[in-house]
Amino acid sequence: MRATPLDAVWSSGLGLVWALIAARSAGVCLTAPVLAAPGFAWRFRIVLAVVLAAWLAPIVAPGIAAPSAGDAAVWLFVNELLIGGLIGWSASLVVAGARQAGDVVAAQAGLSISTLFDPETGGESTALGHLYGLIALAVFLAMDGPLVMVEALIQSFQAMPAGRLVFDQGAAALIFAQIAEALSLAVRAAAPPAVALIVAGIAMGWLGRLAPSVPLVALSLPVRAFLGVLLVLASLAALMLLLSEAWSGWIFGGG
Repeated sequence: MRATPLDAVWSSGLGLVWALIAARSAGVCLTAPVLAAPGFAWRFRIVLAVVLAAWLAPIVAPGIAAPSAGDAAVWLFVNELLIGGLIGWSASLVVAGARQAGDVVAAQAGLSISTLFDPETGGESTALGHLYGLIALAVFLAMDGPLVMVEALIQSFQAMPAGRLVFDQGAAALIFAQIAEALSLAVRAAAPPAVALIVAGIAMGWLGRLAPSVPLVALSLPVRAFLGVLLVLASLAALMLLLSEAWSGWIFGGG
């Protein structure tokens, strides 16, 4: 039986190289901001990964050693999928940090009792948390985030060539560093309105002691909610600047 051109390509190792590129691209498409939203079906993400791999192959394939077919190749594909997933996940942590900041502010403003189902995370989120997440995504798109993701994917093949297992202590340290950055972002984004609301709550408590006849306890919740909304609106510019710095740190930090 005569071999087809496709069989010849696969037996020469080029097919395996392209499969490794497609696996890493699929990892990015499954976890990157915007693309990880439930509104995008998994079929669309797979097709996008295949198209992206076909576009990247002439750029990154020359630097990849063709692996031998066999059981080891399966582990290499899983390894590439995890690397791509970590690239997209590291960017999604910025959005997660912004959402956490919104939840903290909502808790201080007494708005955490009104939660919404978040289809992206599969759990419940406050309205402010959802708003902060949308702002983070808007800043991501305004800074050409999808193009930056593609550039980070290309650079990842230079830093971590496909076809070899690269998960080590350094990779674990990088993962924990990204988590720490997301927690730091959540604290910095939530601090201005949350601290102001705490101070307002303390002031209302002192006023309640000085004027026991005033029903401040009954008014505290609507007052805190009103102050919370005002503080969020007043701090939107600072929030967008902080998110821009976070995305810039992710971009120039190499993902």
